[in-house]
Amino acid sequence: MRQEMVCDLYLRLSLDRDGKTAIERQEADCRAWAERNGLTVRKVHTDSGRSGYKTVERKGFDAALTAVTAGVVGTLIVWKLDRLSRKGIGQVSKVLDDIETAGGRLVSVVDGIDTSSGSARRAVAMLAELARSESKDLGTRVGHAKRYLRSKGQWIGGQPPYGLLIDRETRKLVHDPEHAVHARLIADEVLAGTSLVKTAQLLNEYEILSPRGGQWNAASIMQLLRSPAFAGLMPETETVETVDGERKYTGKVFPYRDPVTLDTVGIGEGIITVGERERIIRTLGSRKFVHAGKQRPKSGGTALLTGLVHCAVPGCGRRMHRVGGSYQCMARRAGNQCVGASALAETVDNHVTRQFLTKLPALDRDDPLLVAIADRWLHRTDPATFAKRDALTAEIHHEEERRPARSVVARDRQGRREQGSARAAHHSGAACPHPLGEADGDRRRCQAAAPRRCDSAFMSGWQA
Repeated sequence: MRQEMVCDLYLRLSLDRDGKTAIERQEADCRAWAERNGLTVRKVHTDSGRSGYKTVERKGFDAALTAVTAGVVGTLIVWKLDRLSRKGIGQVSKVLDDIETAGGRLVSVVDGIDTSSGSARRAVAMLAELARSESKDLGTRVGHAKRYLRSKGQWIGGQPPYGLLIDRETRKLVHDPEHAVHARLIADEVLAGTSLVKTAQLLNEYEILSPRGGQWNAASIMQLLRSPAFAGLMPETETVETVDGERKYTGKVFPYRDPVTLDTVGIGEGIITVGERERIIRTLGSRKFVHAGKQRPKSGGTALLTGLVHCAVPGCGRRMHRVGGSYQCMARRAGNQCVGASALAETVDNHVTRQFLTKLPALDRDDPLLVAIADRWLHRTDPATFAKRDALTAEIHHEEERRPARSVVARDRQGRREQGSARAAHHSGAACPHPLGEADGDRRRCQAAAPRRCDSAFMSGWQA
């Protein structure tokens, strides 16, 4: 199929809520446009719960843009231009330049924009700036609403800490009758000097589920204890200003303070007191796991096999990281129920290194391992080029997978055409090889037609 007759769809929803059908409605409208214009939809790229205004990773957007700029498809269809981006003409203009350079086009269904038209770029610029302005105004309104709720000591949104609920009338924290006793147990254990790992092991031993329904670990307990709301205090997440002037959340949560009095603000009942929280924070701060509970980008690791070695204990299979002089099971260290595998890091690293260096010089030039090593190195040095190559490779594989199905369809169509030709020959008076039965007007029925051994029910042109 020609590239210009194939399209991809890009769909985005800022807030992904259960029961909402916005993504499905976007897709239906985009598919209807493609069908009206004779285009075949190759793939649908989706970013659910991803902002088009903030600087966040959007894998669906990146994949959709790569497909059209690599020439895999000729058209990228979006439901509305603000689904593509709300960052203004700065980003949208670059997207348009990349698409036009590749000979593709961008279509916005609701806005009625098709960049194959010469006058579309001016409309795109106007709508892009309008979307950016709307997002900025929305952020301002949300900020005012949060400040108002904080001034009233009311919960501003999100999931409350384990052991607490939000009262629907007062919008303040109250004890969860089912889990508050377990939350208090966690606090008592840590206040008594029990380590986070042992506390997690205790909860898992008695099959007390974490807020997400799984096992507890040191990081989840750390995050719970550090939450200001766990002590009945209004929380606030720290933000920093990025190089492009935007505000970005750091993930660090601290008690909110009234801008006038500078006092902390209560938000209802807590599992622990403010004094107990201060004791816990001091205790945790004196230990070595200062990063537990934080969301951080995955590091490459300084150990040779960190993340590549897995625990062989039946039922575990978790990754092992280097701790001190050995690789240890992370499930065991986090407090999950595993006896924990362990191996001397130096011995394992030396063995793997010797095996690799012995095997590498003996590899043929087309050996899959050598090809994989070279491919990974090139990906690191020129990621943009290889993103396009990967998109083309994926499309080739997809096309090869579709070929067998098309061959079956083609054979079925050929069979139907041959059957139609046989019927036409019978109906035109050609000789039927089977004995003829009873007469029906000026036609005689073929005796083999009833048990479906002949494609012709009647032979026309026969005179009684």
